[in-house]
Amino acid sequence: MLVGILVGVLVILTVTALVTWKMRASACGRRIEVPAGDRQRIFYGGVLCRAITTGGPLVRLELMDWGVRLQGTIWSRWIVPTWEARYDELAIAELVATTFSRTAVWFRLRGSADGIGFLSTVSDDIIREMEKHDVPVNRSVGQFKRVAELYRAP
Repeated sequence: MLVGILVGVLVILTVTALVTWKMRASACGRRIEVPAGDRQRIFYGGVLCRAITTGGPLVRLELMDWGVRLQGTIWSRWIVPTWEARYDELAIAELVATTFSRTAVWFRLRGSADGIGFLSTVSDDIIREMEKHDVPVNRSVGQFKRVAELYRAP
């Protein structure tokens, strides 16, 4: 009897945690109308946004001919937001880091405080790719304590 109650409570807690995570991840998402396009490069890493931060290779950054798309891998799509922006919508791609994490490329939208970060060990390669598409870049690593600081007004 007690084991059944404990299993039931565990199931309820797990489902609640997964639903909460999915809702938080969705808050960071951004989808736009885009053509199919050709994928030029793919990078694997984590995501950094107001609601969630992931590490490891759970996220794909796809550099398309029209812009960028961050989304979960086949195993993590349900917990990682999809975020898309055309190159001409990006105000800047800049390097940011906390003292406790690796460097991320922060993508900020023009005329908005909205953005998203991609945690990766190959941030310099991503910055070089952004330059090829005429996206302004900032190579000096900006330090932050809380992710909310990255959502500052332009």
